[in-house]
Amino acid sequence: MPDTREAAGFVLACMDGGSPHYLLLRSAAHGTWGVPKGHLEPGESALAGARRETLEETGIDDLRVVQDFTRVIQYEVETRKRGRYLKRVTYFLALTPKMLHVQSDEHAESGWFTLEEALSRIDFEQFKQVLREADAHLHSQPGR
Repeated sequence: MPDTREAAGFVLACMDGGSPHYLLLRSAAHGTWGVPKGHLEPGESALAGARRETLEETGIDDLRVVQDFTRVIQYEVETRKRGRYLKRVTYFLALTPKMLHVQSDEHAESGWFTLEEALSRIDFEQFKQVLREADAHLHSQPGR
């Protein structure tokens, strides 16, 4: 069994005309689309890590965590630098008031997308499911 590395991130939404738009970032290293996330530092909680990574990767610190939404996925990863390991990612859902962000050097592209647009860019079924569940959770909130 390979080592397990913990990561965390936010499914970040901005309500535009009553409809959520989701921030996606395309990795400069491997070209896949995802959300702000990254490995946790020693002793760091998943929520603190998600906040840190979001700030580092997007400049966004004005966000409100949506209660009662946490999803965890895991998958095997193999890299030259770290070898083979199991990656466990905890996703939280948060709302931000403006569709503004700064794109980090880690990313080749970024943007705010409707659910359908976001799903068409994402390669991994496990993460597509997280995004679908986040969207359903947002739509179930009174007064969103």
